[in-house]
Amino acid sequence: MNYEKIKSIILTLLVCISIFLTFNLWTYQPGYDTINSDEAYDVSVGDKIPENELNSVLIKPFKLFYHTGNRTVGTSNETEIDNVIEQLRGWTLFDLKDLSREYNMTEIKSVIHGEKKVEIVFPDNVPLSIYSQMLKLEEKNTLNGSFNRIIIDLNNNGSDTGSVYFVLYESGEKKFYESRVDRASLEAFEERFVQKAVYNFDEYIEQPLNNKKTIFLPKNPEDYISYRYYSDLDSPEEYVQALFSDPNSVDKGFTEQGEKFTNVYSLLKTNKEHNTLSYVNPSEEKNGGSSATELLQKSMEFVNDHGGWTDDYQFFSMSPLENKIVYRLFVHNYPVFNENGMAEISQIMGQESINEYNRPYFKLDYVLGIEDGVNEVRLPAGSTVLYLLAKEDTINLEYVEDVIVGYKMTRDSNESNRKFLVFEPSWYYKYDGNWLRLPLEEQEGLGIGLE
Repeated sequence: MNYEKIKSIILTLLVCISIFLTFNLWTYQPGYDTINSDEAYDVSVGDKIPENELNSVLIKPFKLFYHTGNRTVGTSNETEIDNVIEQLRGWTLFDLKDLSREYNMTEIKSVIHGEKKVEIVFPDNVPLSIYSQMLKLEEKNTLNGSFNRIIIDLNNNGSDTGSVYFVLYESGEKKFYESRVDRASLEAFEERFVQKAVYNFDEYIEQPLNNKKTIFLPKNPEDYISYRYYSDLDSPEEYVQALFSDPNSVDKGFTEQGEKFTNVYSLLKTNKEHNTLSYVNPSEEKNGGSSATELLQKSMEFVNDHGGWTDDYQFFSMSPLENKIVYRLFVHNYPVFNENGMAEISQIMGQESINEYNRPYFKLDYVLGIEDGVNEVRLPAGSTVLYLLAKEDTINLEYVEDVIVGYKMTRDSNESNRKFLVFEPSWYYKYDGNWLRLPLEEQEGLGIGLE
């Protein structure tokens, strides 16, 4: 083989190798991982609640009564209520029965408000299947109903067991479940609770609200503390990172009220005046008529996934037909109200995830002391409040569902103190599903307003 042939063979090989490498370069496709656009980034705005504590932190009673003879005493003190719930959670409850069909509304009322009954009241209906996760309740798999109060019966009928009732007591709606507990647990509870309640709790009187329901309100005027808190703002961008599946694809713009963030599927708007945000995901269709259990569980987990429990928010109301649930800010175990949405987290759940989400994007940082202007406010007795409601031409007592003490949240009126929030104790009434403030300052001329 001469030199020219060898050179031709080598040249041919080089050409072939060049063609092969060029072809591979043109046709090469790297093995990228597929991005799941249905999952939001793992961003936490605040601290997350441990999963096994979600129910106990967010679902809490806000009123406690003890009925004995012709006298009722009660409290909204968080420590006292927590002590009762902690003891209840330590009991073993068994032999759960649904007695709803065996009792009419009058009979249920007599059980709730009867002699030696402890009444624990929740803001709205709570699914038994969820609350039972906090209790030592044997029949967990048969709980499909809801309740809005727990009744502990301290009467001793000579049996070695006593009764704890889970009751739904509303106009036109009733559920009545009875469970049993050993007598020793009730006696130990009675020894610690009754004397403290009788001597330390305030006296309440029964007030017929309408033909279907009665409530208990303070017998005498009471003093409540007003507060001023400094509020610390969160960044709306943190919520963008948490709520949008791909934050990098989000466009930022501005409105008259604040900022807006959009992508193909969702919209988040802020209101800088009130420091609130509204997130809407129209692609997530509403699924009206979800079970209360599923709705409550999904809503708690949704907010917790991005650390959204930035203050003391508690479960306050739920509408399974609308798929809507509201968690309200509480201050010293009293609910807070604000007409601009600054005191609540509301959600409308879709089939898989959130459809609409409204909330504040600030948190309470510290409370000011007495030397900074914190003062006491005297609110009139419950009978006075009902008198004022009854004399209003625009109010029909048939549509009044409840009356409670709460806090009205407003901004400090001084322009230089816009980050300070004022919490003023007030009477509120639930009217046809909506909570409204009774403006007592308008009644001062009658000598029954704020003192």
